[in-house]
Amino acid sequence: MDVSPDIFRAYDVRGVFNAELTIEAATRIGVAFGTYLHQQDASGTITIARDARVSSPHLERAVATGIAATGYDVEMLGRIPIPVANFQTWQGDYAGGVYITASHNPAPYNGIRFRHPDGTGYTNGNTEIKRIYFEGELHRPAWDALGRLSRTPEQEVLDAYAAFVQPRFTRLDGLRVALDPGNGVATVIIQRLFRELGAEVTAIHEEPDGTFPNRPSEPAAKNLGALRELVRDGDYAFGVGYDGDGDRCVFIDDQGEAVSAEKIGILLARDILQAGPGNIVAGVPCSMILEDEIPKLGGKLIRVRVGDVYVCEEMKRHGALLAMEISAHYFAPAISEYLFDDPMVVSLKLAEILHTSGTQLSAESAAIASLPYEELKFEIPDAVKFKVNDWLLEEFTARGFRVETIDGVKIWLDDGWVLLRPSNTQPAIRMFVEARTPERLTAIRAEFEAELENAVTACS
Repeated sequence: MDVSPDIFRAYDVRGVFNAELTIEAATRIGVAFGTYLHQQDASGTITIARDARVSSPHLERAVATGIAATGYDVEMLGRIPIPVANFQTWQGDYAGGVYITASHNPAPYNGIRFRHPDGTGYTNGNTEIKRIYFEGELHRPAWDALGRLSRTPEQEVLDAYAAFVQPRFTRLDGLRVALDPGNGVATVIIQRLFRELGAEVTAIHEEPDGTFPNRPSEPAAKNLGALRELVRDGDYAFGVGYDGDGDRCVFIDDQGEAVSAEKIGILLARDILQAGPGNIVAGVPCSMILEDEIPKLGGKLIRVRVGDVYVCEEMKRHGALLAMEISAHYFAPAISEYLFDDPMVVSLKLAEILHTSGTQLSAESAAIASLPYEELKFEIPDAVKFKVNDWLLEEFTARGFRVETIDGVKIWLDDGWVLLRPSNTQPAIRMFVEARTPERLTAIRAEFEAELENAVTACS
């Protein structure tokens, strides 16, 4: 088992294919997942689907074979977006699911994500699957008690998803939308959803291609130059760029400018909370404009740690209507009924809001305050970064600051805040800083760069 434990991460399994994550490892991971489900007395079939990466068909077969070797039937769904795969798992009588993806990572990477029967991801279960993988307590039934492998046509699953989603929205006749699936798997459904509701769609980078020849899989504003230019030069209500597996999206306004996840969340919350008050969830690094705006709309804001799997857990706990992360994950059970993130549903809802109101996204965005915000990354060894986290917590609590520890150490200051968060996947600490003025941002950043340096020295 020449596999590094490091490929088992907080949210999934992930590594460079055929270097860190091999077919042999994937098969054993499938066996470990099936073993874990047996330990939980789970019953039913397991779904498995994949993104458009070059190695995804191979990993899909390997993981499916490993699961079936433990006695579970496996239903292979093929190349579909992860929200659609989650939908299929949520709708059916399944014991769980698996999705093959490396999300926004470069093309050589791939990974394996485990899903609960409601389509949401694993947290603590990932740790147990890792333990089973390395300790060898694998479930091996008799030769004639293996699970069956079956394949459901992709189009059948896509049709069921479209039939569920589309009736939730009004017609979008005449609305012009620009889309950039980034050669990812969202392209197999997103244009159809808009067009069948009457929107006029122009799409670029619309051929699924796991080498990502036109832009990186991550839909960051810096990677969406072609989409921004298309929207800027045309008469479009807005544009949307999606990531490789279709669970994140970045919105571009009618002037070709990227709109923050928080502002999109506020626009969605304004519409959703018209039906009555409710809880809205946001990741810890999200802007404090949410504290300014969500209560005005009748919502209660609840902060959660970074990671879609953790967001889903908190949404379950609080019965939340909507959630957002700074990384452009959106969760909208008030619209879709399900908890897992789905940028396609959110894209359609934003289109409906703009089409119904007749307003422009640029004007709606400008009406919401934009505060100075910065994210920095500091390379700090894994052996030190969590000690630094503890040191900062003790130091600033002793000084009498308001400190939150939902995810890392968040310190509230006059007219701003700073979050110092150890990375779950890299030897690094990320610093997020926000303030009411640019001058205050500069001062906070300088102060806490020095504080971080002191902490590293003390902990090394």
